[in-house]
Formats: sequence, C-alpha cells, structure tokens
Amino acid sequence: MEIPASFNTQSRAALNAACKSIHIIALNSYQTPSLITAAAGSQLLAKAINDATRQQRPNVFNAVILSCSAPSAAGLSSKLTAFNTLCALPVFTHAQQHASSLATLDTDKMRLPTTEQSIEWQDVNDCCALPAVANAFVDKSKQLVNDEGVQLITDINAALTDTEQLKAVRDNRLTETTFQAGASLTVTHSNAQSARALAQQIETLGNNDMHWAYCVFVGSGDNIQTIKELFA
Repeated sequence: MEIPASFNTQSRAALNAACKSIHIIALNSYQTPSLITAAAGSQLLAKAINDATRQQRPNVFNAVILSCSAPSAAGLSSKLTAFNTLCALPVFTHAQQHASSLATLDTDKMRLPTTEQSIEWQDVNDCCALPAVANAFVDKSKQLVNDEGVQLITDINAALTDTEQLKAVRDNRLTETTFQAGASLTVTHSNAQSARALAQQIETLGNNDMHWAYCVFVGSGDNIQTIKELFA
C-alpha cells in the first residue's frame, strides 16, 4: 500500500479531481449461514456480481480485488489486523473481529450467532471514504497549502520574525503526515468488459481455507485508478 501516484499533482484542484466515485461489493466467511471454503465464497460473490437486479450496480466492471484467507480463524485475524490498522474497510474489520472472537473460544464446535446477509453493492461517491486514501489526500493537501503560502508570502521568514513560535507550529502542522505505507492483502486486477467477465475471474479465486474475506472495487479504469495505485 502506497500513496497513489494520482495525488502527485501541482494544485489542489487537480488533487480534488483525482478523487473519483467507485462501487464496492464485498463478502467474508462470517456472513454466510455456515462456514464454506474461500473457493465457494468466491462463487457466491461472482453470482452477486452477475445479478442484474441488485440496486446500485455499476455499468462498467474494471476492478481491483482484495482477498485474504487462512485455514484458521486465528490465522485470518493475524493477517487482517495489520491491514485494518492502516486501511480499515468494513468487510475486513467485520471478518477480523469475528475471527478474533472465534480464535478465543474453547472449542471449534461453537460459532458466533450470525444470519445470512445479502451481498449488496455500495456506491461510494468519493474514494477518500477509504481511510488510507483520505490520509494520503490530507498529506498532499497540506503540502500544497504550504507551497501556496511560500508563493504568496515572498519573505515569510522576515514577516514572521516576531512570531517564530507560530511559524514553527504552522510548519509542523503542514509537514506532519498521517498516511502510512504498508503491505497489502492479495491484490488482483481486472479489466473485465462485463459483469459476467468479472464474475468469471472472481470464480477462479479462493482455495480450501474456511476463513476468508473479499472486497472488490469496481468502476471505469479512470475511476479505480487511485485505488489501483493505493494497493500497487
């Protein structure tokens, strides 16, 4: 996970323009009536993508697919913990919380009570709704504000001679960063031309692990570019 290259702009207008709308569809193993393999889970997700009756379904199907699986609840929790610290996404935080709870039970014969949930599309108007993207956006915005300040005040050091402390606070605030780079989960890119093509690609994902989670970002190539760069 790294700061999107699309955010390397010279103006705040261009930076704002890099924040596109996207669609998200996701599923994890704890949203099904019983534990099934990651391969079976990918087929459920593919079926939902193919379903033309679902609301907020996109019209184009380029995609960035994040996936994670493990043979045990403890293993899945371990994989997701670090990722959720940097980029908390609902499907992964839900999976991590359930996996952590299951890992502490005395017997694997018990499961947390759950009911089957419909797999629905989410229409996200601004990709900055993702915490990691938002942090990168804030860092770049502050850098641009700082650059604008230098341009507007030709002799900022002389102007602030009597307020050095305020200048130091300002400089610190505008150079402090919140984005943290880190490893991504398994990332798969798709240039599918249709829902069917994307569904067929997703059906090939997965294995026999019983604990898993998928998150699919869908949109035009331009709309998902920032997400693709984030999880490069």
